[in-house]
Formats: sequence, C-alpha cells, structure tokens
Amino acid sequence: MTVRAAAVRFGVSTATAVRIGQRARSGKGLMPAKIGGYVKPILRGDAADAVRQRLVAKSDWTVRALSADLKAAGISVSHDTIWRFLRSEGKTFKKTLVASEQDRPKVARFRARWKTHQHRLDPDRLVFIDETWVKTNMTRTCGWSQRGEPLIAKVPHGHWKTLTFLAGLRRDSIVAPCVLDGPINSIAFTAWVQQSLVPTLKPRDIVILDNLGSHKGKPVRDAIRDVGAHLFFLPPYSPDLNPIEMMFAKLKLLVRKAEERTVETTWRRIGQLLTAFTPQECSNYLSHAGYGSN
Repeated sequence: MTVRAAAVRFGVSTATAVRIGQRARSGKGLMPAKIGGYVKPILRGDAADAVRQRLVAKSDWTVRALSADLKAAGISVSHDTIWRFLRSEGKTFKKTLVASEQDRPKVARFRARWKTHQHRLDPDRLVFIDETWVKTNMTRTCGWSQRGEPLIAKVPHGHWKTLTFLAGLRRDSIVAPCVLDGPINSIAFTAWVQQSLVPTLKPRDIVILDNLGSHKGKPVRDAIRDVGAHLFFLPPYSPDLNPIEMMFAKLKLLVRKAEERTVETTWRRIGQLLTAFTPQECSNYLSHAGYGSN
C-alpha cells in the first residue's frame, strides 16, 4: 500500500502518514514520546554532599554565603537551587516578629497620618537618630538544623558587657556615631546630642526620632532647635518608620558575624564596619521606609 493510500485509508494527511512510516522504520515505535519541558535543577552527588558538609561544620550559613563558598570551591550553584535543596532536606530558617501594639486604634491613627505626609518631607534635610545595644556575647541567632531538632550554640552567659551605639542617618551618610560603655540614659543622650549630633546639623534640618522618654528632655529639644533644626517624634511602636533601624540591623548582623568578646574590640570593630554603608545604601534605607518616594 502506498503512503497516499494509507493516508486515505486512515483519514490522515499524507505528511502525517510519512512521519509515522519514518518513525516505525527507525525502531522508535509508535508510542507518543515523552513531552519535554524545563526541569528545575536539583543538587545531587558531590554538590549535595558539599552543602551537607558545610552545614555540619557551620550551621548558620545564609543561602547567598553558601552559594559564594561553593563557587569558590569550583561548584557553581544558584541561590534558588540551594534553597530548594535545603527545603527538601527538611531545613528551616527563622522569622522576626513585629509589635502587636501597632493595631491599637490611637497608634494606628498616628501611623496612618504619618504615612500620609512622610513622602512630602525633603529627604536631604532628614536626620534619623536612635540608639541600639551591642553586647560582647553576640553571635548569629539562626542556623540550619533538621526540622524538629534544636540547634545548640555556645556563647558567654556569665561575663559579657552591654554597649550602646548612637548615630544619625542622613540620605548620604551616617553622622555622629558614638559607642557608650553601658546602657543609655537621659544624661548620656543629652550629652551626645549636644556634643556629637548638633555640630552636624544645619538650619532647616529635620531630626526624627522615637518618643522614648530620654529623647524628650528640654535640653535635647533646645539644643536641636537652637541651630535652626526641627524635631519630629515618630508614632509609638513604629521602628519600621525609622530607616536607621535597617542600618542597625545590618550593623548587628556584621557584629554577630565578627563575634568580638571584649568592649574594646567590639567598639573598634563597629568603627571599621561603618565603612560598609555607602551613600547609595543610606539613600535606599530612606526610600524603603517611604521617605522621598512618591
């Protein structure tokens, strides 16, 4: 039977009959071939073992750090591939909580009003100030472990010191950085404002800070206003509206990574780490918090 006759007999086109005949003669059979498509890469063999070995030796890897370390060892793996592998291995990471007090009606109204007007503020005039604690027993707070199993790490519990880091964040820089040996109080905060912050201020600058009691003293207000600057207090429970908190978060991450164990080495390390914050990064912090954006 000719190809044309077979096509007429089975009600298909001549071209289809030709392709079927060619496939039959090739020995591939007439069963439909497997439909192809993109398959997400997964880690197997040596690459998978390399990740497992690194997690055994050091459990607090980030996905980006793992990818960079593997690349340095000659194993090129994307972040997504590592993430899928870690999930398939039953690994979990952690989460940060926010203040539930933001849902209180009075606080919610204050926050809503602030968000309505904050984009109108000239970002070049804004100076966000705050303080944060740093301790000599800091280490990374999260790491990889099997689901359902605790991750145990050892840090000093009996002999450690608390330091206070104060600074101001402008659109292009960090100003008036200072480390105090011990917790903050109104006297120390006032001295920092008068001696370190005020010399960096210009007329019409807007100093923004949270409404902590030690921030509201008359000497603080007078020192800032005497140079022609303005003073705004943030809504309560609103660290998300103060972009310096993002800078503090990165700084603490770097301090945890450094794992300094004395007061002197810790404050020296902080001074070195401040060079990690570029003008563009400072600007990004303000934009991310909603300042200077439309």
